[in-house]
Amino acid sequence: MTLLTFSMFFRRIDMGFLQVVRSIYFALLGFSPVEIGLLLSFATFISAVHHILFGYLSDRYGRKPFLVLGSVFATARLVIFATSSDFWMLALGQGIGAMGEGAGAGQPVVSGYITDKTEIRHRASVFSTFAVTNALATTVGSLMAGLPAIFQRSYSFDVIGAHSILFWIGALGNIISLAILLMLRDVKSIHVEDNSEEAPRKRSWGVIMKVSLVRSTSGLGQGLIFSLMPLYFFINFGLGGEFLGPIYAGARFISMFSYSLIPRVVERFGDVQTLVASRLITAFLTVGFALSTQQPVSVALLIVIRVVMSFSMPIRQVFATGIVSPEETATAIGVSNFARMGLRTVAPTAAGYMFEAVSLASPFLAGSAFLVVNALLYRSFFQVKAID
Repeated sequence: MTLLTFSMFFRRIDMGFLQVVRSIYFALLGFSPVEIGLLLSFATFISAVHHILFGYLSDRYGRKPFLVLGSVFATARLVIFATSSDFWMLALGQGIGAMGEGAGAGQPVVSGYITDKTEIRHRASVFSTFAVTNALATTVGSLMAGLPAIFQRSYSFDVIGAHSILFWIGALGNIISLAILLMLRDVKSIHVEDNSEEAPRKRSWGVIMKVSLVRSTSGLGQGLIFSLMPLYFFINFGLGGEFLGPIYAGARFISMFSYSLIPRVVERFGDVQTLVASRLITAFLTVGFALSTQQPVSVALLIVIRVVMSFSMPIRQVFATGIVSPEETATAIGVSNFARMGLRTVAPTAAGYMFEAVSLASPFLAGSAFLVVNALLYRSFFQVKAID
């Protein structure tokens, strides 16, 4: 688990700066909001396929091969970004990289590995530990989002060259992550061939489908809100990675301190009730963000929204690993992630179209509505079980 934690730490660094600079970098290259949305949507679609495929296969054949593959794919994306600014090559990089976005504890292969290695009573602390280390890595990565501006100002690089250096640094981090993974001792999946006359155990497809429906609304809502948020600040206030990087880093750093409250909050209110509350609070804050016209207010709301969403992440991960048997964990998370990412696929392109054809506020208002629906579905499907 220590090796996995360190490996995922280095993988999360590049996710930290990509979430800030990627859409802004694409805009600086001259792509329109719709084209940027298409690039992000393509990656989201491939990521959805990756979740269900890697989740199912890792249940059958073990976790380590797919952790290693993910690291290789994540490295390849950054190499492509560093060597080309062509739209189709960037799309290729997006697709390849999406097959490597398995660095979080909520990803099917990582969650499956944790489930194999830990007893259920210890998982809350394990997922919280992963959340803290991921937050640290994302904080570092977000701070690195300002490096291209420094390279341009201090060393006279053009916009492409400045970002290329950042992408090469990220690739190096992924290579370190891969080296650590190669030392990892795999844990064989609990799945075994049943050669007895006893009927094979049926999967909990009813529960899995309910979780998938709930997560699909969350994916669409969060995609509309977060996928082009850096581009929103770039268009609306002229703010780039040099400014937004520390803001995103600050939000992730603050979220680390909130994780210490999770055991007490869940013990008092339950995991489902806490998830419901976090979704409703996020929706309310997002409406305020959409209606705000002042830069300081928008920045403050951005920080609070990201902290609230990050707080609920370990809770959802523990919830997801506890509703099915251990041998179904990666499959269940893979299927539900596929549903989440499947609907989220349309979000960046839809948000880009709304930016151009409707208003800059419209994606955030639509996303908040889907988060309310998500909260209601959590309560409807799982509140009774939580009380029991």
